[in-house]
Amino acid sequence: EQIYAGLTGLGLTYTPTFANFILFATPYPAVAVFQGLLRKGIIVRSADIFGLPRQIRVTIGTEQENQQFLAALAAVLEELKE
Repeated sequence: EQIYAGLTGLGLTYTPTFANFILFATPYPAVAVFQGLLRKGIIVRSADIFGLPRQIRVTIGTEQENQQFLAALAAVLEELKE
């Protein structure tokens, strides 16, 4: 729920899941978002290899890890906007 709320707050859509990861869409190429997050120490998986060029898969972590991911994602999206 924490990640769902954070993604919604960022204006992003996601695929609801019962697994330990969430697939979500970004307004930018997945590879660019992946690389931006990686530079901030956040490892996710770009879904472009599955034919989803603007989708990212993130594993659900602890509350603190989720907060770090959401903060880094917000920063990366802002950087890519510029």
